[in-house]
Amino acid sequence: MTYYVMNGEGVYPILVIEKEPRLPGGPWYHGHKLEITVPTPLEYVLEVEDEEPDSNIKMLNNSCAKPVMHNSLLEALQSAGVDNLELFPARVTNPNTGEVHEDYQAFNVLGLVSAADLENSTLMNESDSPTLLDTDFDGLVIDEEKTMGFRLFRLAENCSAIVVSEEVKMAIEERGIPGIVFYGPGEWSG
Repeated sequence: MTYYVMNGEGVYPILVIEKEPRLPGGPWYHGHKLEITVPTPLEYVLEVEDEEPDSNIKMLNNSCAKPVMHNSLLEALQSAGVDNLELFPARVTNPNTGEVHEDYQAFNVLGLVSAADLENSTLMNESDSPTLLDTDFDGLVIDEEKTMGFRLFRLAENCSAIVVSEEVKMAIEERGIPGIVFYGPGEWSG
């Protein structure tokens, strides 16, 4: 089975999140259950220039410290058997129009898996040695035997990477969810 790095790159022009909730405990990148009480809904505010329409809000904002996804993406993930997400209702607001979107979920991925195929991956700086959490890849390859059967997980060698199985990729593509990009073996840099 092939694994991919999933990223929410959006559909141009993209409205990005300018303000996200401030909570104790740092970013939700470490793959374990949160040990804090999370207020709901979590409030996010878009960065909007002039009178931009907000039709192109990202379906997946995974670069936030508290990542957020649209409910349609969550439904696709769940239909593909993803069951390792800690979820919190989220509200995304356009400060120019006052429009509020309540069809989003903040999420924490439960599962930090050391699955990089270091022999076949390319590091950004070849003199660097791989570390946990922040290895810089120029071309990441996943060792499928190390994925422990997870359909979605954060990569232990670079916790900003959300890795999904082929089944998850297909479930998202079948639904035509815009702005989600999948990087195959050797394609992802980060």
